[in-house]
Amino acid sequence: MSREQNRGDGSAPAHAHRKFPFAKAAGYPGLVFLFLLVLLFCPGCVAPAPADTAGSGIRSSSSGENPEFFLYQNVVNTTGSFQTDPGDSGTGTEAARAAAIHDAIDPGNPVTRDFAVSLIPRSHGGPFNLAQACDLWEEVYGKWTYVDDPRGNEYFSPASRTIALGLKGDCDDFAITLAAMMEAVGGSARVVTAQNSTAGHAYPELYIGNSSAKFEEAAAYIRQRYHVTDVGCHITTSDDGPTYWLNMDWWSRHPGGRFYADDGERVNYYPDGRWERAVSPVPA
Repeated sequence: MSREQNRGDGSAPAHAHRKFPFAKAAGYPGLVFLFLLVLLFCPGCVAPAPADTAGSGIRSSSSGENPEFFLYQNVVNTTGSFQTDPGDSGTGTEAARAAAIHDAIDPGNPVTRDFAVSLIPRSHGGPFNLAQACDLWEEVYGKWTYVDDPRGNEYFSPASRTIALGLKGDCDDFAITLAAMMEAVGGSARVVTAQNSTAGHAYPELYIGNSSAKFEEAAAYIRQRYHVTDVGCHITTSDDGPTYWLNMDWWSRHPGGRFYADDGERVNYYPDGRWERAVSPVPA
C-alpha cells in the first residue's frame, strides 16, 4: 500500500526549486509545444488507469452441488455453550483457555483501540463495516512476524502487548489481536481453535449476520475486493437461530478464504468468556 510522505521540516522537495533553461528560453509557447509532443508520442503517460476487474458474480452453492463447498460455507452444529466468569480458570482445558482469551482480547485498551482506528482509511470511515475489517486484516497480515510460544507452554499475549511488540507471535496471538482490533472499531469477533492429525491451529472469525441474505451481501463484497469465487463462512446454529461467521485466518490469504483443514470439530471462544464446542456435519 503506497503512502505519500509529508516532509517534517516544512520545506518543499528539492526539485521544486530547480530552474529550467529551456522554459526560460522558449517561454510558454515552447512549453505548450513540448506538452503536445508528449501527448503524441507517449499516450500511455496520461491514459487513465485500467478499472479493477470485476469479481465473480454472486453465486450461492447449495447442499446439492459440489460437496467441496463445505470447505467454504460449513454448517456447524453447536453441541454445547458454556460460560466462565472473567478471570476464572475453570476446571477444564476449554474453560481455562476461555478465561485466558477473554483477558487477552482487550478492545478497550487505548493501545489496541488507537492502533485499530489508525488503520482505517477515510474512504471506509463511518459505522463498522466489512471494508474496515478487511483493512485491519490486510495491515496485520502484511506486518506480522511469526514467533512461537515458550516451549511447553500455551501463552496468550494480550492484543495491546502484541501491538506494542510490533505484531509478533504465533497463530493464537494473531487471532486474539485481530479479534480485539475488530471489536475495538465496533465489530463482533471470536477466536476458533481446531485440530487435525498433524497440528493444532487458532484463527479469528467475524460475525456478519444472522441470515443468508447478510452472508450473500458480505460474500459479494469479498468477491469484488479479492476477485475470488468461494467465500469461507461458518454457520453456527443454536436455539436462537443461525449466525454467520466469516473466516479471517492468516492461512486463507484473504478474508473469507479457505478454512483450515480440521478434523470436523472446533471450539469457539468469545470475548465475554463464553465458549462452545462445534461439530461439522458429515456430508451424506
